[in-house]
Amino acid sequence: MTMARVWKGMAGGLLLLAAAGVAQEECTVAVVSGSATSDGRPLLWKNRDSSSRENSVCFFTGPRYDFVGVINSGDTTQVWMGLNTAGFALMNSESMDQDGDSADTEGYFMKQALGECARVEDLEALLRRTALTGRGTRANFGCIDAFGGAAFFEAGNFRHRKFTTQDSGLAPAGFLVRANFSMTGRGEEAYGGWRYHRARTLLSSRAAAGNLDLTYMLGSVVRDLVSDDLNPYPLPFRGRSGEAPEGFIHAQNTINRHRTVSAVLFQGVKPGEHPALSTMWVLLGEPVAAVALPLWPASGEVPPAFGGAGKSGLNDAFSRLRARLYHDRDWPQHLDTGRLVSGRRPWLRERSALEGEVLQETAEAMARWRRQRPAGSEMADLQKKLLRKVIRAL
Repeated sequence: MTMARVWKGMAGGLLLLAAAGVAQEECTVAVVSGSATSDGRPLLWKNRDSSSRENSVCFFTGPRYDFVGVINSGDTTQVWMGLNTAGFALMNSESMDQDGDSADTEGYFMKQALGECARVEDLEALLRRTALTGRGTRANFGCIDAFGGAAFFEAGNFRHRKFTTQDSGLAPAGFLVRANFSMTGRGEEAYGGWRYHRARTLLSSRAAAGNLDLTYMLGSVVRDLVSDDLNPYPLPFRGRSGEAPEGFIHAQNTINRHRTVSAVLFQGVKPGEHPALSTMWVLLGEPVAAVALPLWPASGEVPPAFGGAGKSGLNDAFSRLRARLYHDRDWPQHLDTGRLVSGRRPWLRERSALEGEVLQETAEAMARWRRQRPAGSEMADLQKKLLRKVIRAL
């Protein structure tokens, strides 16, 4: 890893910037409290960057709470982001600058937490208990709950520190962003500084205007293609990036990366609303090549196309779409923006229209459900209906 550099910036605060490193799990994540969103409901976001490209979504029966989680296909021992029936959502980003010499058990820890925790305070208690003997975690854990809780925990093997959305250093406060470093970390193994900076900038502008919402996150944050040396918008990019072919961009130091294998946006509830209405929006592939679909743990199931404990047909379909965008074998990390927006069936236009229909139909259902809580079977039916709509369009 390269040595991190701390630069002055962003309203006089400290901005950690590091050159991109190579790691197995690299993510861009954020916790957004209800005070910063347009509808007062919290959001939790993770772009999962990993060498494990085959991802599935599985339904788990936990000791206290059932939950839905994203896994590496075929491996139900670990969960990389999930939501349980108590309305508690959890995700992580790798932070190898945390204390300890053991790592890579974050997936086991999150599976345990999703089965046991209902509140942010429950996760903090679990971190305290596991610190007594030591954890194999060097990570930032972000979570929201159904009671207004929203926090990050920077957790090494034996220590952790809690950050709430009031600790953001922003005015007004309301959200926290992390990449692959901790504010309490040592620094020498930190990376992802540009992604951190870019995500903070994107969220700050909307939060200040009071219109930070799910649609903006999906359309302008999760799929962002701006790097530290190139802004390709408006698409298609008409120039050249280095020696790559015209219109190709290097999707390495961007939020939507060539290594982004899935993404999730959790939308929580306002205090007093039923936790069952907490929603897990899943993009089961690289975000630019995937469509977001909602899941609810209260439905009691995950449609088979999401894969469950095995291989995901939905993930396969989005992987084929991704292959159309990364088609030049001489430039495997470069996305062809021409193929993204042009051709006989311009994917960007089709995806936007299709996802818009999914969001609209879900919003109408949620409005009904907030007036009268639905049966789990009704939620399951909507999950399957929206999935069929997307699969027919692919």
